[in-house]
Amino acid sequence: MTAARINENNIFVAFNVGSWLLLALLTVAGLFFGSLRFAAGIAAGGILAILNCYWLRTILKRVLSQKPGHPGRFVQIRYVLRLALLALVIYWLITHGGIDIVGLLVGLSVTVIVIIALSIYMLTTKGE
Repeated sequence: MTAARINENNIFVAFNVGSWLLLALLTVAGLFFGSLRFAAGIAAGGILAILNCYWLRTILKRVLSQKPGHPGRFVQIRYVLRLALLALVIYWLITHGGIDIVGLLVGLSVTVIVIIALSIYMLTTKGE
């Protein structure tokens, strides 16, 4: 049995799987070592971070497939809209959601942790 290698062709799949697995692991650990509010904060933050990455990816794919013209305006509007919506959801979660803020921050860090881990993996194995 051979181990699956991560390279440029399947890095987004590795990012997706890694993000969801880390989110599940952190949520269960938060529930076990913390409280339900803390675990809910981790879950909410992680889901927001992962969905934010999906949304950013679709925006970039649409921009790169557009004909030359004004893709800059399209990107700027979508970027501001994405950040504003994310800010509103986070604000609502903090003020009315009843979740732990530290858990929310841990959850929002899920994608960053996976990106760092994949970068270290690619650096140490040279993508082989």
